[in-house]
Amino acid sequence: MLADEQTLINVSSTTAIKAAFVETLLILSEKIIFHVFYKGRISMMKRILSFAAALIIGATAGCSAPAETKPAVTETVNTQELIEQIITYHGCYGSAADKKVGELLTELEKKDPRQGKLWADIMDYWDYANTELTVNVDKLPEGLPDDDSLALTVLGFELNDDGTMQDELIGRLTVALSCAKQYPDAYVICTGGGTAKNNPDVTEGGLMGEWLLEHGLSSDRLIIEDKSHTTAENAVNSYNILLKDYPQVNSVVLISSNYHIAWGSLLFESAFMRSASENNTPEIHVISNCSCEIENDIYLWEEILRWETGGMLQMIGNNDLAMQYYFDYDNVKKPQL
Repeated sequence: MLADEQTLINVSSTTAIKAAFVETLLILSEKIIFHVFYKGRISMMKRILSFAAALIIGATAGCSAPAETKPAVTETVNTQELIEQIITYHGCYGSAADKKVGELLTELEKKDPRQGKLWADIMDYWDYANTELTVNVDKLPEGLPDDDSLALTVLGFELNDDGTMQDELIGRLTVALSCAKQYPDAYVICTGGGTAKNNPDVTEGGLMGEWLLEHGLSSDRLIIEDKSHTTAENAVNSYNILLKDYPQVNSVVLISSNYHIAWGSLLFESAFMRSASENNTPEIHVISNCSCEIENDIYLWEEILRWETGGMLQMIGNNDLAMQYYFDYDNVKKPQL
């Protein structure tokens, strides 16, 4: 029995008892008045009052009013909240939360079958990206599309304060140039906004494009995305540019540092799947990657999972919580497993 049903029964019982008390007292009052005023038998009044008290005490024995309890609240969780829970449970606990994530996906599928299917696919890809994805170094595999349906997407990296590129970003560009020679009909997307503290006039995407042109890339192959500041924004903005201006592109290769490939692939593929599903637009998929090898002593596994989680939250529009995962993780209110 549900708590609110039991409370209703208790309240109904108490109401019925109170009504019986009132009726009994009315009857007794008539008797009291009769004997006192018409027969002057005060002793009889005392006996009747004693009888009434005994009746009331006996009737209420075992029927005390229910303890004050908070009524049961049936939480109505909307699809957005369910998706946030799916992301944060996995982001905080990884595979240890698989059972809970599965339960949430089932609940989401009941509420919205399309979203349920979409997020089941996204979560499968999240697992794949972090456990099975092959990270290529310096060279792309053979057999990728050899026409302009392929776009090589180079992810930016924070600029120096004066607006110059850091060595790691130049390393990514060196790999991108090699990949562009390997697939000469593919477009090359340079993605990244302004991140130089003391030079607001330059952007990652703009400087990356200039470097590639200076090193021989044809201008008709170059696509610049220079408004984004996170990997999640890289993904969403790149998809929108391709959809609007390059409808022939249906495959993307990600080019970044080795530690960033799984993280970037997750956010790009998830953003692409989500946009196509929710807007009924053509699908674009991440089909491969190439990386420059970096000795990574900053982004440990837990750190990467945290940044992936922030990116996923940003992608679905919860920027405030995303920023907490990015920059204030120690104070994030984590879900209880």
